[in-house]
Amino acid sequence: MFTEINEAMEWVMSRRGHAHDPEGMKRILAEAGNPQKYYDCVHAAGTNGKGSFVNYLSDMLRASGKKTGMFTSPHMVNHRDRIRIDGEWIPEDTFLRYVNEYYDLIVRENMTMFETDVLIALSWYRDEKIDIAVIECGLGGRYDSTNVLERTVLAVITTIGFDHMDRLGDTLGKIAWHKAGIIPENGKILAGNVPEEAMSVIEAEAARKHAQLLRLPGYRDGGVRRLIYRNEAYELCTDAVYQVENAALALRAAEEIGLDIHSEAVRKALYSSSWTGRFETVSYSPRVILDGAHNPHGVAALIRSMQHLPRPLICVFSALRDKQGTEMAAMLEEACDELIVTEFEMYRADNAKELSGGHGRVIANWHEAIEAAEESAGKNGTVVITGSLYFVSTVRGTFVSRP
Repeated sequence: MFTEINEAMEWVMSRRGHAHDPEGMKRILAEAGNPQKYYDCVHAAGTNGKGSFVNYLSDMLRASGKKTGMFTSPHMVNHRDRIRIDGEWIPEDTFLRYVNEYYDLIVRENMTMFETDVLIALSWYRDEKIDIAVIECGLGGRYDSTNVLERTVLAVITTIGFDHMDRLGDTLGKIAWHKAGIIPENGKILAGNVPEEAMSVIEAEAARKHAQLLRLPGYRDGGVRRLIYRNEAYELCTDAVYQVENAALALRAAEEIGLDIHSEAVRKALYSSSWTGRFETVSYSPRVILDGAHNPHGVAALIRSMQHLPRPLICVFSALRDKQGTEMAAMLEEACDELIVTEFEMYRADNAKELSGGHGRVIANWHEAIEAAEESAGKNGTVVITGSLYFVSTVRGTFVSRP
């Protein structure tokens, strides 16, 4: 049992092992009173864009008067930021109380960190009597610990690309099969812009489950920070080109679950919505941007957004060992004026020299790598720090604490 929040969070974050399948997770939740039965949910899977989509939709729901739970991972600031209601992190004393309440269950079932977070989140949402939760899958979908929801009003697949191939398969079709596992029986599935190979798998799974398949209608980039959706303009507060698609998908989801997307409240919510670590400016002179592009699909999207940034443009990159790191390094090297490859402390992090594969300049110490990048960029250039979300989260703490 714990008396200090940091001790409890460290214990939760240290929990690793083989995750339960959804049936095993449902058995665990049954011992907690089946908290997933008490509120509607939107369930989001996809290779990229899940977190941004979840954040956009949650903000619009909250602006429409819905008490809204939001579950995302990994965290960017503090472990508790994964679990929110109406934009507020789960309070320290609440997190501590749930850890102590479920301690015996967590230990007996040898639950992982992610499973523990799911258990705490779903329980808090029940106890706070929320109206709806927007839940991001952790990995894949079909066998993910979040695939236990019982009142899914809408499932969403944002994108399909190559990532986690050791777990999900080496073709887009195999990866799509895992994502499509969240489609609810006799429910609704909204698919974003996914390749045809993946789309055919989603269509087949939707048909098998007698689910209604919804597609994203016409939208376009309306210029600087503007989205044109169904021939109507919506303002965004980001320079990231890729967020146009995520915002459009969130608007389509909002329509489907009954929100008035034309209302001033929804428009303001969409405009003010921002997502930590996604094309986030954390410093100026030079401008420093953090972006968690952690797979080739994400890097390609980032590169499209980098094209109009002030030069010289310096990228600082680090990734996990199980990613296509050298491929991403090569893509970034071609798109910027200088690439610096670095590393950070985490058991899954890749070695900088191996990660670079001969691309860019290797500076193993990430503090020194960023200092070198800022020096190369000068006052009028840009530094983009990218790769693993864990790396971006680690770096972010340095910038937000600067005087």
